[in-house]
Amino acid sequence: MSLFAVGLGSTPDDLLAILGLAIALSAYLSGIRLYARQRIADIPENDPQRDERKRKIQIKLALLTLADAPMVFSAFLLGLTVLWYPVTGFRPNASFVPLGMGLFLFAGVAMVIQHMLAWYDTLSELIDHVALNIMLVMLIVAGVLWWIFLYLEQH
Repeated sequence: MSLFAVGLGSTPDDLLAILGLAIALSAYLSGIRLYARQRIADIPENDPQRDERKRKIQIKLALLTLADAPMVFSAFLLGLTVLWYPVTGFRPNASFVPLGMGLFLFAGVAMVIQHMLAWYDTLSELIDHVALNIMLVMLIVAGVLWWIFLYLEQH
């Protein structure tokens, strides 16, 4: 939450730091996308399950877009905010920072959810589902308690 508040301060240094994070995360997501597309290309033509395997990867790519597209647009808007005045001499649109930060936050949450789903898939192959569900409930309870304590501390 403090990162979001710092970004709304609109100082060039703060926005430049967040812009750097957005660009780095965009590059990370782009690398994942390129790897997935290469996996599609590596599926042999004579594989009887080619279409099914290709479709599974394409679905994951579509889900990746939920984080990738907002991150790219966030970097674009924050980049315009930081660079618009020095380059053109005109003030950037006032809505660029809140919109860019909102997209950054949305993309970050989407990445966290996607990572948690991937962890669940990985662990479900290794651990009995009952034990995995108990661990998941415990993590959710711990997260809710952590959020409550942070909320109470701030108010």
